[in-house]
Amino acid sequence: MEYYAAASGSTSIEENVEIVIVPPNKQMDEIERRNRRFKLYRAASRGDWNTAERIYKEDEINIPVMLSKDGGTDLHIAAAAGHTGFVKKLLEQMNKEDLAVKNNAGNTAFFLAAASKKVEIVKAMMKKNEDIVKIRGDNDILQLHKAALIGDKETVEYLYEANADEILDHDNDHIELLISLINRGWYDVALQLVERHPQIALARDKNEETALHRLARLPVLTRILDFNSIKVCKNSAIYLYNEVKRDVINRCQSMLRMQRVKERNKLSLRDQMNENEQQMNEKKQSRKKRLGWRYQVYEAQSQVHYIGEEIPDSAFELVECLWKQVMLLVLDDFQILEIIKKPRSLIFEAAKQGSLRFLDIIFSRYPDLMFEVDENNHTILHVAVMYRRNNIFNTMYGIGLFKDFIVQDTDKEGNNILHLAAKLPPVDSPDIESPALPNKMEREMWWFEGVKKILHPVVAEAKNKEGKTPRALFTEQHKELRENASKWTKDIANAGIMVSAIIATMLFAALFTVPGGTNKNKGTPNFLRRASFIVFAISDTIALLLSSFSITMFLSVISSRCEEADFFWRLTTDLGVGINLLLYSVEAMGVVFSATMFIVFKDGWLWVPVLLTVMAVFTMLMYVSKTWTVTEEVRHSVNKNR
Repeated sequence: MEYYAAASGSTSIEENVEIVIVPPNKQMDEIERRNRRFKLYRAASRGDWNTAERIYKEDEINIPVMLSKDGGTDLHIAAAAGHTGFVKKLLEQMNKEDLAVKNNAGNTAFFLAAASKKVEIVKAMMKKNEDIVKIRGDNDILQLHKAALIGDKETVEYLYEANADEILDHDNDHIELLISLINRGWYDVALQLVERHPQIALARDKNEETALHRLARLPVLTRILDFNSIKVCKNSAIYLYNEVKRDVINRCQSMLRMQRVKERNKLSLRDQMNENEQQMNEKKQSRKKRLGWRYQVYEAQSQVHYIGEEIPDSAFELVECLWKQVMLLVLDDFQILEIIKKPRSLIFEAAKQGSLRFLDIIFSRYPDLMFEVDENNHTILHVAVMYRRNNIFNTMYGIGLFKDFIVQDTDKEGNNILHLAAKLPPVDSPDIESPALPNKMEREMWWFEGVKKILHPVVAEAKNKEGKTPRALFTEQHKELRENASKWTKDIANAGIMVSAIIATMLFAALFTVPGGTNKNKGTPNFLRRASFIVFAISDTIALLLSSFSITMFLSVISSRCEEADFFWRLTTDLGVGINLLLYSVEAMGVVFSATMFIVFKDGWLWVPVLLTVMAVFTMLMYVSKTWTVTEEVRHSVNKNR
């Protein structure tokens, strides 16, 4: 080492600079060592054990070895990448204490393995060191929680079965795991957790919410009619296959079912889940037998003609189990109300989502909760009106006690229930569907008029603190929506008229341009007696009449003033009928085309009209499946609200 003194200007300050001269051979060794470490890192990330093993032997490296700046070892890298074979080879040459090594983020390789969705790696590490499951990761997260957060159900089931009772130290672990399972939709595993630890029904997460609060916010997805012909055919085939498969499995199980030797509490988690699923299927089958063919028809229609999903039955079984534990563990009414209302009322949260089945479970054990009010003096009936929940509204109003006094109550702003119906839905209203603008306006009109029917005329004309009647408030709130709906409706009608007019013109001309020509002496068509010609004439006439009628309906829409009363029924109906007639005319026009092809090519190549007809049918199906969306928005999106 050599030292140099440096002076600057007239100052006498001296600086000692130490310069380290590294021999060239040592520099080459350091570069080679880094290259080998990089190759080892790449081998671990790719799962290349042959390359890694050769480097270990040549450099005599002890396993595990740190390979990255974040403190990650070869085991961390391979486990995070999900290379099962590489990890197993490493484990054969490691001590059990080596698995406890953490990287700079505070995570062990076992923690990263739990997040890799490779349950075989988790099992191999657990076999090497069973205590590794107790070491938490970054932010004090357990491997079980991490697997649930990323959606690895197989790893969750394995860790839960192996060490759940040992690693879940306190209520926070239980409730965080339960919320993660609910968020993932694993209600069967969550049900097992609640049955093992009933006290979890009272626990609160970091947001001060119970599991019931989370279940109350589960969105109830609306099942919307889907008229896509191709999808309907595909869904029908899938439904038929599943029904046959389910029937065969049930028959085989009934013939080969063996007597269980173990008691239910001694069964594995997977066996308990299978047993629960089997019991649910048996209940469903008994319901099918009780309702007979009506249930079969309804189930088939739901599976084939509807899109969207519903909350599974297992979720409501979990709700029932949690609520039962609350009622058993808490006997004081004040404490029960505190659980229900803190931090927000789960009754009103379920009402916002339209979860009637959730409310039925709650009210069945505590009917007084139906008449709870919030800080704005709103009941569940008022919430149903504000959030446009028809099922909740009809059910609650059907209870006689609501008719007498709740519909006449006012909130802090002096609004009665009709004022709430006159307002637009709140901004936090869950999106059930996205109907067309005319349907939104029609739905709002139906809601307002429906609520108005249950009120006395004097109450319906009452003013709030701002001096506005419900009707005046409705007009003010829906002014922009009415204008946008009017513009949208007339634009669609104008486009429909153009298409209908073009179709009518072509079809009218086709009647006088007879395919195959006419007899010069008699003036009659040459192929008058052919079946294909008769089909051509009839379908052409039908298509022409349908397109003409659709023009009439579109003209009725365009000539409308689009006032509020017009959206109540007439506008959407006329527009829907016009679009339907236009669709039918297009289908009839496809028949005209196919019949014409058979007239022209019947005496020649028959495969030509057959091929063209198939192509025409396929094109019409694609056209109808795309265009029917507009019809559905116009005609069907508000039927359930009426």
